Amino acid sequence: MAADETSPLLGNGTTKTTKVAKASGTVFGPANRILLAGFMMAFTLGITQVPIIYVFRLMECDVFYSHNPPFEGPGNRCLRREIDAGTATQVSILGMSTSFSGVFNLFICGYFIKIWGPRWAFVSQTALLGLRVSTQVLGVTVGGRAGELIFQACQAIGIIGGPRGFQLVLNTAVSELVAPKDRTAVFGRLQGSIMLGTAFGFLLGGVLGDVYNIRRPFETAFFLYVASTLYGAFFLPTGTGEKPQAQKQAARGIAAFFAPIKIIAPHRYRLESGKIVKNYGLIFLALGIFMGVFASGYAPILLQMYATSEFNFSTTENGYLMFGNSAIRGIFLLFMFPKIISAGRVWFNGTPPPTGNGGSEQESECHIPINPEEFEADEGGEVPQEPVQSPDADEEDSGTGFDLFFVRWSLVIDSLVTFSAAFSTNGWQVYLAGFLLPFASGSAPAAKGVMTELCRPDQRQDAISAITLVESTATLLTQGLFGVIFAAFSEVGKPSLTFFCNAGLAVLGFIVLFMAHLPPPNSKRVDEDDSETETET
Repeated sequence: MAADETSPLLGNGTTKTTKVAKASGTVFGPANRILLAGFMMAFTLGITQVPIIYVFRLMECDVFYSHNPPFEGPGNRCLRREIDAGTATQVSILGMSTSFSGVFNLFICGYFIKIWGPRWAFVSQTALLGLRVSTQVLGVTVGGRAGELIFQACQAIGIIGGPRGFQLVLNTAVSELVAPKDRTAVFGRLQGSIMLGTAFGFLLGGVLGDVYNIRRPFETAFFLYVASTLYGAFFLPTGTGEKPQAQKQAARGIAAFFAPIKIIAPHRYRLESGKIVKNYGLIFLALGIFMGVFASGYAPILLQMYATSEFNFSTTENGYLMFGNSAIRGIFLLFMFPKIISAGRVWFNGTPPPTGNGGSEQESECHIPINPEEFEADEGGEVPQEPVQSPDADEEDSGTGFDLFFVRWSLVIDSLVTFSAAFSTNGWQVYLAGFLLPFASGSAPAAKGVMTELCRPDQRQDAISAITLVESTATLLTQGLFGVIFAAFSEVGKPSLTFFCNAGLAVLGFIVLFMAHLPPPNSKRVDEDDSETETET
């Protein structure tokens, strides 16, 4: 674009604004390519999720009858409390190894993003996930205790390339392409596309396991990982621009591994009066999200395990259950969540969005004087400098308060639905619980919006890594702890009591989030190297 007489001599800010507009302006633009990548990867991962529960039940059934008398009589030979408890324990070990690998994967993938960029970091994650699913094909073929060990041990591949890593890559890419005022909604859209992919993966995985054999879903997933790797290599956006050389050098240091942890630490803010205060909002936000994920992270597995043990659900029925759960969650996040965020911010802030002559006012404010008489006199007697166009006012996100409000009350809805699921006495009631739980989703993308808005632009990737790290750690603990709890309750014939434990933790997370407060109005964050005296609040 050719410069004219109204163009500022220093063109900072113009390139960024143009690229953000292009990112969301075309059907196959960078933002939509990222959403499609999320759908493809979630679809591939979802294909194996339902068969894994079923194949572990079959392998645990084989293990049980290897040291017990063979089954005689009609009915399902695997329909025993001992097998249900053993399956819950082995699935919990698998989930813990997956989540444990995912925690380290966040640090390693974050490092890959800093040195390679989003595209090749994404390719590394998809390729290694393809390698991991190939080992799962071997585990299904071997079967028995050896098959379970192959599944659990080879989850260690996820330390370098795993599901948490590819989601971190895509969230980082979105944060670079979307304006702050739209970022929370687009985080939700990305999560919605991932949920839709997961839904169709659940459905296809269950059908493939029933129609063909239990190994076919894993074989199909391997070829889809190959396709996703090629898609990422050729079509995934590389980013919005070049990073400063100093930032590139810092990304290669050992401190880059621990940068996400520093994001959650308390930060100092300077009030209008000049006083320095500390804000602990990010700590309580992270702790509240931790409690929320800790409460609800086991819900999909719990629904499948409960439906399988109490109502004898097959892979197809579990596939329908998880398809409905993920599809409704995806539709909610893709279409309803952005509207809730937009309307909620207007309600929360008490001011409608600018319309009509708002654009002309902004245009007049950004007018650049070109005649000598248009420059204001400088009181200090210095030569006036040519003004440089400032970023648009829309770049500032004024809806962080409602985002935090939304996170809190999502946990309340989650606890109510989870509590109600404990009273299920028929299979359709399990389906109903699975269909209602998605309406409590949205806390994770809203939390990402709050976290990224409270950080500097160069810390957005670390902020996303931090909130994802919190979620992964909570998932690790919830799959381990609630797997043991469900196994213990199954032994005494009361597996539904696990839902009450989940609901109680969701309420606790809601209480913790009420201690998370945003920085004081009109305050300014103080850099770490500021030497002014701190005053804690």
